[in-house]
Amino acid sequence: MRLSAAQLADRRRFDYQVVSAMSGTLWAARAYACAAGLAHYRRPITTLDQAHRASRYAVTFHVPTLIGPGQIAEQTVIGFDLDVQGYPSTEPNTWIISPHVPYSPHFRRGSPVCTGEIWRTAKGQLLLGQLLNHVARLLNWDEQLSPGYQGWNGAAIAYHRRHYHGRPLTPNLRYPPLPASITHNVAEAGIGSLFELDDAPEAAADYVGLLFEVG
Repeated sequence: MRLSAAQLADRRRFDYQVVSAMSGTLWAARAYACAAGLAHYRRPITTLDQAHRASRYAVTFHVPTLIGPGQIAEQTVIGFDLDVQGYPSTEPNTWIISPHVPYSPHFRRGSPVCTGEIWRTAKGQLLLGQLLNHVARLLNWDEQLSPGYQGWNGAAIAYHRRHYHGRPLTPNLRYPPLPASITHNVAEAGIGSLFELDDAPEAAADYVGLLFEVG
């Protein structure tokens, strides 16, 4: 799936709308137009008329996560770069901004977050808000690891199994739902109608496919 410049601008605006609606107590996202803006937290995008330029996000996850045996960090900041060739077919680039590295098989300093196959299998039809929830789940160890999987930190897996027995660090953590609806007037702030995408990924695929006329 390859978008035209106009479609890419619409996709970025749409991602911004959805992420803005989801931002809250569990994670909070700030959008920027360029790498320098994010690096220095300068000139964040805060209005819809600039949302088509939102290509980078700094996301603060208020998800307690392991950063070593017996050590917990209450929040973690991760960068997301949508300005990658082929977006949204290509997964956004990610990196750890926080000084600590989550003690997990999915995180390593200087490497992208290992999110698995979730983006690739969606074939460009996963929304950024869904990816942020997925990363929140990884920080919470709210997942089923494949037998034999080691990732970047097999010791962390062994520690988690020994002390948490495969359970999430924070049981029953509520992840923000994607908005049930947005304004139907594209010019004012909306693109069509949404749904509970986390519960209906096939609906998300159908909707995004129709929105950008891709196959």
